[in-house]
Amino acid sequence: MGSNLDISASEADLQNIFTRSNRFTVPDYQRLYSWKESQWEEFWNDLTSLDEEDTHFLGSIVVIQHQKKYDELDELELVDGQQRITTISLLLRVMREYYGAHSETGLSEQIDTNYLHETDFDNDRYPKLSLSRFEDADYQKILDSDPEGVNEESQLRQAYEYFHERVFECEIEEVDQLRKRLLGSMTLVVVECDSAASAFRLFETLNNRGLELSAVDLMKNALLQVASERYGGTDEETYEHIRAQWERVLENVVYEINNPDRFFRHYMMSRADPDIEGSITSRTLYDTFRDLLDNRLPTDETTLVEYVDGMVETSELYVGLTKADVDVFSGRPQKRINRRLRNLNDIQSSHSRTLLLRTLKEFDEYDDVLSVLRLLEVFMVRWRVSGNQTGSKLDRIFSELCSDAFDTTDPVKTIQMRLAEEAPGNDEFRSRLANSDFSRNAQTKYLLDTIERRHYMESGEGKDYDRATVDIEHIAPQQAFSAKKYSTWRDVLGVGKAEFNQYRNRLGNLTLLEERLNETAKDNPFEQKKDQYKLSDFQMTQEIRERYDRWTVEEIEDRSEHLAEIGVEIWDFDRYV
Repeated sequence: MGSNLDISASEADLQNIFTRSNRFTVPDYQRLYSWKESQWEEFWNDLTSLDEEDTHFLGSIVVIQHQKKYDELDELELVDGQQRITTISLLLRVMREYYGAHSETGLSEQIDTNYLHETDFDNDRYPKLSLSRFEDADYQKILDSDPEGVNEESQLRQAYEYFHERVFECEIEEVDQLRKRLLGSMTLVVVECDSAASAFRLFETLNNRGLELSAVDLMKNALLQVASERYGGTDEETYEHIRAQWERVLENVVYEINNPDRFFRHYMMSRADPDIEGSITSRTLYDTFRDLLDNRLPTDETTLVEYVDGMVETSELYVGLTKADVDVFSGRPQKRINRRLRNLNDIQSSHSRTLLLRTLKEFDEYDDVLSVLRLLEVFMVRWRVSGNQTGSKLDRIFSELCSDAFDTTDPVKTIQMRLAEEAPGNDEFRSRLANSDFSRNAQTKYLLDTIERRHYMESGEGKDYDRATVDIEHIAPQQAFSAKKYSTWRDVLGVGKAEFNQYRNRLGNLTLLEERLNETAKDNPFEQKKDQYKLSDFQMTQEIRERYDRWTVEEIEDRSEHLAEIGVEIWDFDRYV
């Protein structure tokens, strides 16, 4: 591992490790307990299959040793290995309960005293293991015999229940054997580091040799390593500030959104300083961040502290973008902004958040922000409908706009011209709208809803509604050729199953319908459906009743082309600037 790493390593059985006079602590920046049944089962099978003379190596744990005053317990901060230590502690907790119910030998108290708790020189009692503040309360409830006070969805409670079921199926002689194997035959290598810098260098070395760590884990290690080298010992307050700010970012992002690495990629690409022109992928995220720390920060304008502070502020905004709930204006303008954000979320436009972050930082005027949101909506609809799924190209487009557009005299116009240049043209977009299959999902509901609002309701007709409460209705049923109840449709459609399958999910065969009407209409022939459509408040649905006397693939094709023409007019770059 390199002689420059200030570490020591030793292998010991679990009894030796757990009876040392110290405490394990899981820092707040670590991920939550995440082992699931497959890992619990593998651990249990390893334990139960051990022969009397065998030992089983569980791997290594990496800890930072924090020496306390002589009358206080030293702490071992778990940099790696918290999943195994937590699992072992939960199994010991179950064994303590088992012996309390089935034995008067004192083994229950022994497990509690020797392995689950530790006492200091004043005989004050502490848990042997403390988890991060995000889940320590749940762990302590389980430790203190109140597992039912923990949410049923908690992985900690589920782990406890898994081992409880396994242990309580055993006879006491079997549990005795399992306890001895667990404590005496299972071993770990404890890698002790005397500083954060040593632990982080070790972490990177292990990762280079195949240890699976996330980019976010490695970024944290790199940041704290650099902060330790620059400020540790000389400016401890600044080091602790950076560490605390990173933990705030994790609290805002890692536990609030899926794919948290997206936030870090989008934040780094959106920044004016240091400016990153190209795209950052999940694969290149850590390397880019490492280069930024080593070679690009500080700049003349941005210190490391300012960069991390900006990350905290932006993380709060980013979570708002994912929920379509940001607070940058007030009143009706704010509602319109969030409505546009919901539209972008429905059409799966997460890549556009790079440009959104920069837009909301640069623009104070509502009209400018709204224009960019509209342009993004047009671009992303054309991109998605045309089947362009390449995320790396989207990242490059939005990153380059962040680098170039805001230095021009008219950033909105620059954004419009670049997006129009990259987007599919009218002919391709029209063809895709008319001839593609559309799933019954949020994106399709957005398309129909937008056509209804911006074309059919522009005359002032129709009634406002919440998109979430509306159904997508297949005019000709999807299962017309596979369900007996739709047998009358087969004669009406005038084609075979294979040809109908090419038309059943076209935009022209879809419309919006109130849930109460859809329940009644969905199984009916077309003439009876039209009676339900007459009761609908949706103008596009009324038009079907008024425009068509029958419903075959020819009508589906005609209406698909009709809606495609409307779509080209609605999602037009010149309409919104």
